[in-house]
Amino acid sequence: MQLPCRQFSIFNTKFTMRIIKITVFTLFVSSSFYTNAQNEAAIVEKEAELKKLVASMDSLTKLKGNIEGAIKALKPVQKWQTGGFQSLNFNQVGLNNWSKGGVNSISITALGNLFANYKFNNWSWENNLDMAYGLIKNEGEELRKNEDKIDLMTKVGRRASKRFNWAAFARLETQFAEGFDFSAPEEDRPVISNFFAPAYLKATAGIDYKPDDKISIYISPFAGKFTFVNDDSIAAMRLYIPDEVENPNFRSEFGAMLSATYQNKEVIKNLGLRSRLELFNNYTDPNRPNRKNIDVDWQTIIDMKFAKYFGANLFTHLIYDHDTKVEIDPENQPGRTGVRTQFKEVFGVGFSYKF
Repeated sequence: MQLPCRQFSIFNTKFTMRIIKITVFTLFVSSSFYTNAQNEAAIVEKEAELKKLVASMDSLTKLKGNIEGAIKALKPVQKWQTGGFQSLNFNQVGLNNWSKGGVNSISITALGNLFANYKFNNWSWENNLDMAYGLIKNEGEELRKNEDKIDLMTKVGRRASKRFNWAAFARLETQFAEGFDFSAPEEDRPVISNFFAPAYLKATAGIDYKPDDKISIYISPFAGKFTFVNDDSIAAMRLYIPDEVENPNFRSEFGAMLSATYQNKEVIKNLGLRSRLELFNNYTDPNRPNRKNIDVDWQTIIDMKFAKYFGANLFTHLIYDHDTKVEIDPENQPGRTGVRTQFKEVFGVGFSYKF
């Protein structure tokens, strides 16, 4: 009788262990499902909070834009931009027992630029004035000028599209003071230029292409060029107006003009570049062979800044005008003039200031 009871006890123990294992497993699975359910509920809650936060941020962004727009509307519209620069450059050469030759000299050159530009709605108005005057004193020679320029430009435009403007353009070029022919003897040295002798005025209407704020390409099929020589003695030399024109003091030409300008205040750090190329063709010239000639005027200035008030600049100017005569060989053939490409280069180091 004891053996069956023992067998029943063993059986009962095994059965109990199985029940415990099933119960533990069931509790574990239930706990996992309960934890997952809790996590899903938390995720849904956090997602709802995130949506509310995003909506709040959108509202704040919209409110910020409205406030900025209101502030901008309260501020006066900046229609004008003005500024310029001025520089004073010095150059001195001193020689003592210098075997390669040369003369002692000292020079000073003043450069200045002013601009005033207007822009509002579809209208723009650009104004620019370049001025330069320089003097040089070589040992054994009298004081003379080595730079003299007045260049006034104005251009009015109305927007035709994103990159094109209808425009009217005018430019006046002359000099400040008398210029002499130093190849002639001092006692017979003639004055060959003066204020408004010559002066060149260009007045045109056309279209202005501006792909960005640095480049401007202006084309005019209706361009007038007017030459003034407001000094009878200079006019009589016929240096600036050809003999076939009856009036030696004034000449008008009508043709086409292209003006291309590139201006970058900072090509690289502390270096600015401004270059302008103008081409003019007088397609109504009475002298038909001259209609194939193109007047070229190309000016470039490079500004370099070394310190706040100290810098250097390089200026180049190339001119070709079939109607302007210059001396071909002053030493061997004095008085003989002809058409030549003119080129001037001025480099200076000194004080400079931008405003």
